[in-house]
Amino acid sequence: MPDLTSLPVVWLAALFIAGAATVWFAGARLARYADEVSQRSGIEQAVIGVLLLGAVTSLPEISTTTVATLSGNPAMAVNNLLGGIAFQVVVIALADLFVGKGALTSMVPGTRTILNAGISIVLLVLAAIGVMIGDWELPLGSVGFFPVLIAAVYVLSLSQLNREVAAGGWVPATEARVEQEAIERPAIGNMRLALAIALAAAAIFAGGTVVTLAAEGLAEQTGTDTGIMGLTLLALATSLPELSTAIAAVRLRRAELAIGDILGGNMFDVVLILLVDMLDPGPPVLQQVDRASMTAALIGVLLTALIMIGLVERRDKAKLRMGYDSIAVLVVYVSGMAAILGGIVSA
Repeated sequence: MPDLTSLPVVWLAALFIAGAATVWFAGARLARYADEVSQRSGIEQAVIGVLLLGAVTSLPEISTTTVATLSGNPAMAVNNLLGGIAFQVVVIALADLFVGKGALTSMVPGTRTILNAGISIVLLVLAAIGVMIGDWELPLGSVGFFPVLIAAVYVLSLSQLNREVAAGGWVPATEARVEQEAIERPAIGNMRLALAIALAAAAIFAGGTVVTLAAEGLAEQTGTDTGIMGLTLLALATSLPELSTAIAAVRLRRAELAIGDILGGNMFDVVLILLVDMLDPGPPVLQQVDRASMTAALIGVLLTALIMIGLVERRDKAKLRMGYDSIAVLVVYVSGMAAILGGIVSA
């Protein structure tokens, strides 16, 4: 990866904006392609959001995590992942602004997204426990027990995602009233659709990497603490693909696709802790992070729980163009980050 820290601040800002614009455009196109894949394959939007959008929009996190770990800063890599997860739940609240009247969570028609939220909470709790008790090294190498457990739970969950929900399970008392926008379908074959998705993914990876490197350069030149950088600036930079695709999906009235993208990306990002552990030659990475990482994971749990409550309650009421659950997410995130950053600065 090129080192951009020596560039002037003006150039770094220009690169950040250019990379963000690339990610924004590619993410908007990817949301349309993902919707088309869902229509052609018959796979639910929530599952497409997890498997396709969630994985593709996590490409910048993979790049950032790898660079930070190989440069000898695995703690920053973990902070970036956990801080990004919390911010990406905030993306759901920001996407709510584009719904108009009503709440975004009231537009989700089925129960699949609630299951995704529950899995996200389980993975984040496992990460928080690993930080709390310090984790322990497996005999096969320097990899810790909890990252392997998180990856195993993730793979098991994916194998269950596209199965039919039990007929006797929970069902909404009222159906979501969503008028999906009739969009122009791309008149292309499956191979060209796959190529278009690959090109959009490459653009997101390239733009996200540029944004991340520019953010690192800006933080370096301004003397920002690496913990703060991982939890804020890098978390924001690597969350741009999720923000772009979520807003594009909401504008298409594909609420399940938008929320599935966020939750799918968050699930995948927790698993990336295992990548950090595998690349870092030192002790298990969850032994190297501090309570700020644990707090960020627990904030992610709380924010995801608030979204889950909105999905279950389905209260179609909004204030300031946002559902009550989205407003609660913003308040909790700002308060939690202020508490974490206050602790880092005073330490």
